[in-house]
Amino acid sequence: MRVINVVKIKNGVVDDITSFGVFDEQLSGDVVEQAEKDFIAKAKEIGFDVNNREEEDEDDLISELLDFGYFEKNTSNDVFPEPQSVCISWSDI
Repeated sequence: MRVINVVKIKNGVVDDITSFGVFDEQLSGDVVEQAEKDFIAKAKEIGFDVNNREEEDEDDLISELLDFGYFEKNTSNDVFPEPQSVCISWSDI
């Protein structure tokens, strides 16, 4: 069995983790799609914005995000920096 983890980190601490169990027959199925949607949603929560880049198509940016599997944004203010990131990773158990 494989597991897809979507991990959101805030200030160096795990803020949220969602795991999706993937069985062999599901490798290209709904579970992978749901994990990718969760990853994209969490990236958007912390600042991933396809509208800031006019030179690229939205689908291309999302595909690039999924290929890279990691997004990071420093949502700092003048007093307290708040670095945040989200990643999607596969593991075998």
